Formats: sequence, C-alpha cells, structure tokens
Amino acid sequence: MGITRRNFLTTLTVGVTSLGVTHDFSWAQAKGKLGYMKIVDNAAMFVAMEKGFFKAEGLELETVPMAGGAVIVQGVTSGDLQFGWTNVISLYQAYVEGFDFKLIAGGATNVRGSNETHAIVVGKDSSIKSAKDLEGKTVAVNTLNNIVHLMAMAWVDKNGGTSSKIKFVEIPFPQMEPALVAGKVDAISVQEPFAAVAARKPETRVLSNPWGDVTAKFLIASWFASEKWIQKNKSTAQAFVRAINRGIDAIHADKEGARAAMIKWAGLNPDMVGNDDKI
Repeated sequence: MGITRRNFLTTLTVGVTSLGVTHDFSWAQAKGKLGYMKIVDNAAMFVAMEKGFFKAEGLELETVPMAGGAVIVQGVTSGDLQFGWTNVISLYQAYVEGFDFKLIAGGATNVRGSNETHAIVVGKDSSIKSAKDLEGKTVAVNTLNNIVHLMAMAWVDKNGGTSSKIKFVEIPFPQMEPALVAGKVDAISVQEPFAAVAARKPETRVLSNPWGDVTAKFLIASWFASEKWIQKNKSTAQAFVRAINRGIDAIHADKEGARAAMIKWAGLNPDMVGNDDKI
C-alpha cells in the first residue's frame, strides 16, 4: 500500500492545521457519521476502527459504506454525514457550486510506476488490446462524471481512442469483476484492492494502469468536512485526524493486521487476496 503520513496521507490538512493538536476531553464520545468507500485508500480508517482508535480519541462513529465520492459529498452537504471520503473531482465540483468543504486529514496519491492504485481490466480472451479497441464497448465505472470516469476518458483519448464512442455504465467496485466475467461489460475501470483481486482471476487481464499514464503523480481523494461544521467542532475534527494518523502508524507496525482489516471492511474473499502491498 505504501502508506505514510506524508505521502499516502499527504500533509494537505487544510481544514484543521491551524487548530492545534491539544487533547480536550470535553468532547468525550462525540457522536458522528462517516461516509467511506470499500477501497484500499481507506485502510487507515479500517485499522483505526478495528483497533478502537476513534473511541480512544473520544469519537463514536457510525460508518456508512457508499459507492463513490459524489454520493458522500451529498451526505456531508445534507448534514447526514460529518466526515467523508471523496475524490478531488467531486470536491472541486462542490467548491465551484459554493460549498464550504475542507480537507482535514490529507489523502491518497497515485504515483506512476510505484503506487498505481487503478486498472482497466478486460477478459483474458478479449479482443481489446488498446485504448482504441474500447470504442463501441461498454466500460464499468463506479460513478459517472467523476474521477474514475474522467480519468478513463483521458487515458483513452491520450492513447489513440475516442472516449465519446465508449458506453460507460455505473457498477460499484465490488461488483465489477463478476460483471466482467459474466460478460455484462467489456471492461472495468477499477480501484484497489478490487483491481488486484480482478487481475488474479484466470478469466481476466490488465489492459492498463491508466492513471499513472495520464499524469505522473496526483492527489486522488481525501477526508473532508464542512468548514462551518469544523469551526463549531474543532476538538472533534482534531480527534478524527489523530485517530486516522494512529491508523497509519498501526499499518506500518502490523501489516498482517492491516491486511485482515482490509479484507473485512472491503468484504473480500481471503482466498482471492494475495500478500502484496496492494492489500
């Protein structure tokens, strides 16, 4: 996974960096809801939940798995969620529309050649060998008009194809590989850990790691909250950041424990998961 506080979870703690890191137990057992995705990027949260770091920091969080960043943004906008994980495209779209979201605990990065977190996968015997071959085909993404969809389009257009000639359909990450094997789609644009799981199936093969091909290094997504909410709940926001950072440290200290947490929270079959750093 290659998770570090400064790299995988970057130092973009925009929302709370000016708040300090003092412990204030007046907020003990503050309650809230968190929207997340069943992907490797959220591993620090998975481990923090498993090891009780949020409770130790005075937080009682209800965790809500969701299909993508766009729906999580909607949850934070409505006030149903206090914390959320979303990609930079959804966050930017919300900012343009006037919402006051702030990154609070950094985010996941994709790095060409060393931390490739995404793949386009096709059937093993598929005639699809290039970006152009995807024209006229059906490709699964987790949500339309979002980072997975837009990066897939960018990769196709950069490599000789025309993305407007592709039919993109929404399928949640956990359901993508079964849909591909069943012939319901021609290709899937899928995030870790589901990319690694799909790649291990004898019926499939990786066409490309598109994100690294489009750009060498970029921030994929981050934990965020409403700035108005942060200002009213500074101690709670600080506690969330501390728990996430403890989760990162725990991943380095116990790789097997982190792997077990990922399998549990992502709903993976242990028999289909390898021991590499992507899980």
